[in-house]
Amino acid sequence: MPNITFSVSKELHEKMKKYPEIKWSSLYRKMIEQYIEKLEHSNIQSISELRNQLRKKGITMDDLTHEKIIESYKKMRELEWERFYSTRTG
Repeated sequence: MPNITFSVSKELHEKMKKYPEIKWSSLYRKMIEQYIEKLEHSNIQSISELRNQLRKKGITMDDLTHEKIIESYKKMRELEWERFYSTRTG
């Protein structure tokens, strides 16, 4: 199996060390698999296309912090529930 190496900040590394029971490589592998699956099932064909769509909205990849992604997900989920219930009752 090929290896991938990436860097994290010292602060993040210290936080990760607080949870030695977590197999971080397994977690990242699953996250990457899920992300790729979402990309494959979306209308976006490539990362460059995603970047272009984000750029049109005035967003860069650097703007996408974990917190902003979670916040956006929660908002999308809320809107989807509103849409779902409005179509069922309307």
